[in-house]
Amino acid sequence: MHVTMKIRQNSVNKAVLAAMVSLLCCSQVSSGGRIARTMIPFKGTASGGTLVIGGAEDPHYAHLVSITTSPGESAESVVSRLARAIAYSNSIFNYNRAAWEVDRDGVAANMALGSTLRIMGFPGGWLLAGTETGLGIPKPPLFLSCSYDKDANKLEVKWINPPGEYDSIKINWRYGDSDKGGGDFLPFTPTSYIIGKPIDANDLDIRLMGFRHEIPPDVMVANSIPLGTNATPSNLTAIHLTGNGYCQEETYGIPFTVGIAPNWAAWSTAAKVDKAAFEQEDKYDANFPVYGPVRALLTKPFYQVINAPPQGVVHGVYRRFLGLTPGHTYRIAACLSTLDVDSIKGDWSLSLCAAYNGPDGKNLTAKQLAGLDALPDGKIGPQAGQIASYSPDITTKGNFDLVFSGENAPGGLKSSHITLPTGVDTITVWIRFTCSDPNGKVGFSGLRLEDITASGSLKSPEQIRLEEHQEEARFLMGVERMLHGSSP
Repeated sequence: MHVTMKIRQNSVNKAVLAAMVSLLCCSQVSSGGRIARTMIPFKGTASGGTLVIGGAEDPHYAHLVSITTSPGESAESVVSRLARAIAYSNSIFNYNRAAWEVDRDGVAANMALGSTLRIMGFPGGWLLAGTETGLGIPKPPLFLSCSYDKDANKLEVKWINPPGEYDSIKINWRYGDSDKGGGDFLPFTPTSYIIGKPIDANDLDIRLMGFRHEIPPDVMVANSIPLGTNATPSNLTAIHLTGNGYCQEETYGIPFTVGIAPNWAAWSTAAKVDKAAFEQEDKYDANFPVYGPVRALLTKPFYQVINAPPQGVVHGVYRRFLGLTPGHTYRIAACLSTLDVDSIKGDWSLSLCAAYNGPDGKNLTAKQLAGLDALPDGKIGPQAGQIASYSPDITTKGNFDLVFSGENAPGGLKSSHITLPTGVDTITVWIRFTCSDPNGKVGFSGLRLEDITASGSLKSPEQIRLEEHQEEARFLMGVERMLHGSSP
């Protein structure tokens, strides 16, 4: 179901508001100590675009504030405007003007320290997202993946760091809705981590982000700020583990970086990727301050839009799953929409594809993703690696559809699960879009990867679809309760 809704905000009581104001202003607490603060330095000038700041505590929720920057705008100007946007927002702090009088200008002035933003210490830290690429903001890590070893009771986490050095990387994990979990700061640029003895591999969130421009300890001490994530953060990257540790799914409410969904990257047969062709869209009203909990692909607030490429060009998005088990067979499920492409004229094609990589694990080339060169399994052509395919005769009619490897896909295509050969531990999944009409666009809302061999048995596609639609109904009922001013 494709839904657009406008949500009114829940009121917040005075006691909560008072605590929020104290946190935001970094004022004294009753014990005489100070609330933990975070300092986020910005460097240089802005590239121009949307700059989003949000809490990184829970990947299933989105607490976001954004501003639009101008090309060449100074870091000091951006920080000043961002502080004011936060102080006047009803998203991160959810102020109720009728219930509490707040000196918002004073709050903003307290937060803006030249080119550094001083803000309350959000429990999970802060993320920076949007289309702004300047100001020293690092790109997020890519392709976050997990491999669960039940016998050893450990989880190996792997990812790829973007070009450009981090000063550190922060990894956190949490078991379901409990407070149980852990975290670690990793110096420099590691690409793997072992989590030992997970409490519940059936409901585990893992989140990852990189940091640059760390503030020196003496500056921290002088400002009474605890050592920690006082640096410029990247966006958040996350993965949700279910199915007793053997299912990885992209169910979260994280905003995009430069129009690309977390964990994904753009590809194109053109000499240069057209960044304007990839956008974040919102299923629900952008003024709704808190989404969640996101527990299904169908209820993700943000989805990937891929606009039509230039004539003769094929493009899309891709992601790799790393550290998988050679010899194991994997099922892939994804959530796709042809949006309103039924209304355009001309030919077009949308495909979901997957294939294992070579033993070196390197990226597949754009020509391989386009079907122009052979995949590592030797197959070549538009149907090589295809799991599902849409065309003018076969569309989702504006809805989001769930498709699975190993079943008859739209158009009668029978796809196979992927079995990794000896010495191969990586699978690439990609979306491919061609369109002769420049107004064409399609949507994608994430996927899940399941280890069939390790799990022993899987839910049927019909059962998963039923559960997804039930979760969507539950989510929308909560939205309706908010819309009418009652507690969800």
